[in-house]
Amino acid sequence: MEVIAATKPIIRVAALCGSIRKGSFNRSLLRSAIKICDESINGMQIEYIDIAPLPMLNTDLEVQGTYPPVVEVFREKIREADSVLFASPEYNYSVTGNVASPQFGRFLLLLRIWV
Repeated sequence: MEVIAATKPIIRVAALCGSIRKGSFNRSLLRSAIKICDESINGMQIEYIDIAPLPMLNTDLEVQGTYPPVVEVFREKIREADSVLFASPEYNYSVTGNVASPQFGRFLLLLRIWV
């Protein structure tokens, strides 16, 4: 009887930093977490997604139901992720505007996290 080994699915994690500052402590924490996970956790793939190139919210950017290519690429990466890892400075008891901006697509992040 032949035994077929089941392959363990890869858990894809999108890592987002709420600070776009070059010397961001939060970005350093994310990069360290990615390195530690890569070295010690099999079956998990963490991709750092830079949000600095994303434009701030401007509803004029949405044309005929689409966003600029940089936003569409970002949204697709979030859709493909199984989970999202945030590291963000606190700003007025919340995350920074870079993370809270609705450009993420009609609560796309909230849907990925809570649904």
